[in-house]
This record gives sequence, structure tokens and C-alpha cells, in this order.
Amino acid sequence: MPKQIIILSGEQGEGKTTRCLEIVSQLKAKGESVGGIVAPGFWKSNTRYGFDLMDVQTNQKLPFAQRNPKEDWLEIKTYYFNPEAIEKGEVILQKAVLENDWIILDEIGKLDIKGHLWSSIFTDLIKIPNKNWIICVRDIFVDEVIEHWQMQNVKVLQLVDDFVF
Repeated sequence: MPKQIIILSGEQGEGKTTRCLEIVSQLKAKGESVGGIVAPGFWKSNTRYGFDLMDVQTNQKLPFAQRNPKEDWLEIKTYYFNPEAIEKGEVILQKAVLENDWIILDEIGKLDIKGHLWSSIFTDLIKIPNKNWIICVRDIFVDEVIEHWQMQNVKVLQLVDDFVF
């Protein structure tokens, strides 16, 4: 069982990733070991165009998803996903669980519940005992995520809540 699962919840585009990165900085400043992934988004012509995948330990980024078709990328709903980034994200998460007390996963939701993206790796890693998780989840999927992975020791924090780590 994980020590604690903290779900950072907010609406789409509300700032979950930004707040998650602030929490990572707070935890690191306290000397906590933190690893995992975040997916900062970027915009084109006032539309969310895509996302990068970023390792929170190294700050290295890799193109993760975009709206326009790209050869050999996986089409899921309105985005095309970079298979290399998905594999890299799995490796980062596995390493994070082995080396850190706090694991960051930004974000998990409907696609994962349906078996895409981080679904299988998260299903395995969430079972590893004595780890703390911070997971970004859109408001509308929080209950479904908790139920799907049968999470316990969960604390849901809304972006509007005032909290410090």
C-alpha cells in the first residue's frame, strides 16, 4: 500500500501541472526525494496544441502529444501520442518508484482508465508499498480514477485549496 496518495484536482487548463511543479520544488527544498513525470502543455492560436513529457528529476523534455498527425505516433481521440515518450515515461516512473519517496504522475484520467498511456505501468507501480504519490487528475475523473485503481489513503486537493507541502 502506498503511504499516501494525493490527487491534485482541477479543471482542464486550470494549472494542475504548474501547481504540481511548485509542489515538486517545495518537496525538494525540504530534502525529500522526488521523481516522476509532468506533461506541460503548449498553445497555438489560442488552442491547446500539445504536451511535452518532462522528467521532474532532470527537467529533460520530450515531445509527448500534439493535435496534428505525426508519422508513427498513436492516434487517440483528438491527439497523436509519441510512443517513444510513452516508453520513456514508463522508464522514468519505474526508476522514480525505486529511488524516491515521492512519485509524481501528471496526469492520469479517462484514457488511462480505458487502458491507454500510463494505465499498465501505473497499475503495477501503485501497488508498491511505502511510496507517496502526487497525481494530477481532472475534476470530472477523480472518483472514477480512485475507483478504477481501488486507491486507499487518498487525499484530494483542489487547485483552489490553500495548501503547502
